[in-house]
Amino acid sequence: MSTCNNLKILQVCVLLVLSLTINAQEFKFGKVSKKELLEKSYPLDSSANAAVLYESKGVHYVYNQSEKWFQLETEVFRRIKLYNKQGFIHGTDRTYLYKNNVSEEVVSGLKGVTYNLENNKIVKTKLKKDGVFKNEFSEDYNQHQFTMPVLKEGSVIEYSYKIVSPFVYNIDRIYLQERIPIKKLAVKIEFPEYFNFKKFTTGYLPINLKETFSNGDFVYMPDPKTPDMLKQGLGVTGKRTKRKQSIIDYKINVNTILSSDVPAFNIEAYSGNAKNYISSIVYELQYTKFGDNIKNYATTWEDIIKTIYSRAGFGEELKKSNYYKEDLNQLLMGISDPVKKTVLIYEFLKKKMTWNSRHSVYTRNGVKKAYKEGVGNVAEINIMLTSMLSSVGIDANPVLISTKDRVASLYPTLDGFNYVITRVRFSDGNMMYLDATDKYGEPNILPDRVLHGAARIISDNKTSQSLNLRPKKPSESISRVQYQIDTHGLIKGKANLYNMGYLAHRFRVRQGEESLETQEKRVKQKYEISDLEQYDVKGIKDIGKPVNERFEFSLEDQVEVIDNEMFFSPLLFLKYKENIFKLKKRVYPIDFGYGYINTISVNIKIPEGYQIVETPKEAVVQLPDNMGSFVYRLKINGDSIQVSVAETLNESIILADKYPVIKEFYNQIIQKENEQVVLKKI
Repeated sequence: MSTCNNLKILQVCVLLVLSLTINAQEFKFGKVSKKELLEKSYPLDSSANAAVLYESKGVHYVYNQSEKWFQLETEVFRRIKLYNKQGFIHGTDRTYLYKNNVSEEVVSGLKGVTYNLENNKIVKTKLKKDGVFKNEFSEDYNQHQFTMPVLKEGSVIEYSYKIVSPFVYNIDRIYLQERIPIKKLAVKIEFPEYFNFKKFTTGYLPINLKETFSNGDFVYMPDPKTPDMLKQGLGVTGKRTKRKQSIIDYKINVNTILSSDVPAFNIEAYSGNAKNYISSIVYELQYTKFGDNIKNYATTWEDIIKTIYSRAGFGEELKKSNYYKEDLNQLLMGISDPVKKTVLIYEFLKKKMTWNSRHSVYTRNGVKKAYKEGVGNVAEINIMLTSMLSSVGIDANPVLISTKDRVASLYPTLDGFNYVITRVRFSDGNMMYLDATDKYGEPNILPDRVLHGAARIISDNKTSQSLNLRPKKPSESISRVQYQIDTHGLIKGKANLYNMGYLAHRFRVRQGEESLETQEKRVKQKYEISDLEQYDVKGIKDIGKPVNERFEFSLEDQVEVIDNEMFFSPLLFLKYKENIFKLKKRVYPIDFGYGYINTISVNIKIPEGYQIVETPKEAVVQLPDNMGSFVYRLKINGDSIQVSVAETLNESIILADKYPVIKEFYNQIIQKENEQVVLKKI
């Protein structure tokens, strides 16, 4: 027997084994068992609120006779167990469907069933049309969403649907892990030999990918009036049929991934965009090959930048200036200093324009119309800003952004960016980053959606380079509290809290539109203060200045009185209560966004007739590599105690290998801040 025949037999055997393995693991729709419904918790993770019992995803190409071209189909089937009410959020499925001015992705064949066990019988409830919602999510995506009916603790849900896409050059990222555990997972990606993809993987789990081949064919009828790629590349080949049709034979690349007992991806504080770290596989199209016709799709960042500039919604809009010239001349009359010019234009545009919350690198209605109406998407507003600055001799360039909610691109791609801001470079080398969509923004203070993203500056010669927008200088908060304790352990005091830099910006974004009454309720809830008076906040509208909160308070439950002794933690409501870092092991970075310095100063007057018998000792905790520190000082002055705390974190992102160090750092802070002062009656 020839080597060639041996190879064919081996391939057939491999395909057969893979097919049998997949079929053995495949769950049939509608075949939910009582055992699944009776299961009270996930065997490998008792903390799981829900679990995927089975998930299959098949991605393949289908030849469309009417279009004489391929279309991409993705078939999804999931069976999910809901153990408790917290797991009900997994009873909703959201799919984001890409669209452009010509075509769009659609969902078809949706069916779903909720299974409950009632009186030892399985009761089925089908998903109806009133549980399905379709709406425009953004300029580039529609959202398809459905919520399964009659969700109860112990329910099992299953659903299946197909996504049909005309965008055959883009296979969506395939996630191999979720926020809940997956018992069985089967993924199959099939693409014709005409498409050559490069694979990238993300995450920290091993991915068992098998690559095989199979055969496919389709009936093709060339249209002499409509030249297409298949006709040019393949000609009329294969077996002849009636009416000049041809049966085209081709090879199919088959990628299979089978997984079991996939652990949940646990999201913890300061995770950034967790989707960047969840296990997944990405397919990037390198080239297409139809006969001798080869077209390369692998690009560089320079190619991407040139493409973006060439589009009417970007490059052409930057050149337009007549629509604002008169306003700018009046605004800058008599001003020559470039920094003052920049700030004046920036503040003028912030007040004039209202952001419609739409992300895009491209204008939708154009800068002229947006300027006239006073409303625009992020591209319209910040392209406008860049153009204005450039028109008066300021060195300004657009910066392309992949925002916090956008998964970071592993390779150069047009889809990698969804936002744009402005960078100004002054003659002394200083830089200023500006985003005029942010009403509470200021120079070099950017919104959270931008700060946590990825950025790329575009130079005048259309070249680009990556940027790190995170501030080098930590933002600062200062807390000053003074209080006195009476002989019954009642505390009365005053608090004066300041937030600066990014901490002030965060306060303005979250609380800037709230009433004073709402602010007061927030403080009472945050600090667990039952009796709060004279609350006031200043600086919210004074962009660039600190935000200052002041209030008076009374506390009845902070001092423990036992016989002739009193016990209390001197920092009161300003101390850490528990460590936000709880995982045994964290496999992705800690993303603080920016560094901070938290300074606390507390002055305590003890009650008359008592003496200080015990106080926390001073402490200094230093993180390695100058990442940060914690300093605790205490001083006794007659019948008063002064406590000062300085907590510093210099790094905005800390890699996963330092997680144990950071976790222990906060453990020590919590332990020290919760140590008590002991007073004894004289």
